Amino acid sequence: MRHSYLMVPLLLVCGTAMAADRWTYFADPAGAFTIAVPDAPVEGHSTTPGADGKPIDMTSYAIERGDGALAVVISDLSRVTDNGHLLEDGVASIKASAAGGFSDAPIKVDGHAGHEVHFADKNGVKFEDRMFLFGTKLYQLMAVLPPGSNAEDAATAQRFLGSIHFLK
Repeated sequence: MRHSYLMVPLLLVCGTAMAADRWTYFADPAGAFTIAVPDAPVEGHSTTPGADGKPIDMTSYAIERGDGALAVVISDLSRVTDNGHLLEDGVASIKASAAGGFSDAPIKVDGHAGHEVHFADKNGVKFEDRMFLFGTKLYQLMAVLPPGSNAEDAATAQRFLGSIHFLK
């Protein structure tokens, strides 16, 4: 019987620790993916000109974290002429603008091949960008870590980036 009295405080402590973890799953409204998020993402819409001048519509789901951010950006490339290497062109564009720390490695999630790109800007902000191309949609999962980020920030970024599941 003595052991049961010890379990009550342990359960209370564990329950409190689990309640402090506010992560939940965000489901893409288009049904393409789910991803774990520490807070509710804010939806945004923008347009950027493509290499051929045609507009590229982008939808983002972002979580600002101080000077950093976690985001999923979906670019609609349906107006862009597919040259057979759109994903590689995106990586080359990032490499051209990176100030340092550039690396690129193949990645596979739920059977979909992509790129995991790391780089830094001129201010020392670190980026990790995981890119996947399905049909005419470019999916980018990004973590932005400002200078001075700590191990907890890096762990949060990795948890976010590693939690994506593609449903299509």
